[in-house]
Amino acid sequence: MATNAAPRQGDVYLSFNGLDNYVEIPSTADYSVATTGELAVAAWIRPDTLNFPRWERTGYVHWFGKGEGVDDVGQQEWVFRIYNRDHTTEVPPRPNRVSFYVFNPDGRLGVGSYFQDALQEGNWMFVVGVADTTRTYIYRDGRYRRCDTYRGPPVSCPIHFLPPPNDNVQLEINPASGASPVRLGTRDRRSFFQGGISRVRIWNRVLGADEVSALYVSDAAPSNGLVAEFLLNADTGATATDTARGNDGSIFGAAWDIQR
Repeated sequence: MATNAAPRQGDVYLSFNGLDNYVEIPSTADYSVATTGELAVAAWIRPDTLNFPRWERTGYVHWFGKGEGVDDVGQQEWVFRIYNRDHTTEVPPRPNRVSFYVFNPDGRLGVGSYFQDALQEGNWMFVVGVADTTRTYIYRDGRYRRCDTYRGPPVSCPIHFLPPPNDNVQLEINPASGASPVRLGTRDRRSFFQGGISRVRIWNRVLGADEVSALYVSDAAPSNGLVAEFLLNADTGATATDTARGNDGSIFGAAWDIQR
């Protein structure tokens, strides 16, 4: 019996070469944390390498996000990133750390949540990033992993969420809506993801832990607050179809592939 909704043999997904492939989706206000004060973003990803060919700064790759700029300076909003396994320059090292960040509009430092696991090439994982009015959360494969405070005084995460948020000095982040597009496979075309991406969704509200678990197990996507849904299973053409709102994206180089 199936225990999760990961792409299975015969399922179509979008494959990215890690060099210059991406999908660009026009901006709407519903893709911004500032519009409702809440956002949830979910995707299945399959890294086909653990050391990506085009990474930036300290060894990370932006694989999904909304923002423009150079070295996190520009019109920033939010992003997912994954670090290379080897030779990252962060201290301490961050081998294959997966993070979800929110930024001030001018970029620079952000605040976010992460997990850092031993990953395997070619394995699908389900990643969900959530922001409420003061905190970010990240989930892997239906399980909560971490929350962190990005605005206001440090506050505890809900009691059923463990471990607690970090104890670092609090940075103040005040997200704002901007005109930057959403991109898959990259954010600002300075680093690129190599592997598969499937079933990308955005909500303009927080997803609860039970909803994230249901998404992982059965792909039961709640319609309440769903503002984007890119299933990435067309198997033809250069359009990433949005089945939620019709705000279709354009595919640049990424190729349709079949899970084997």
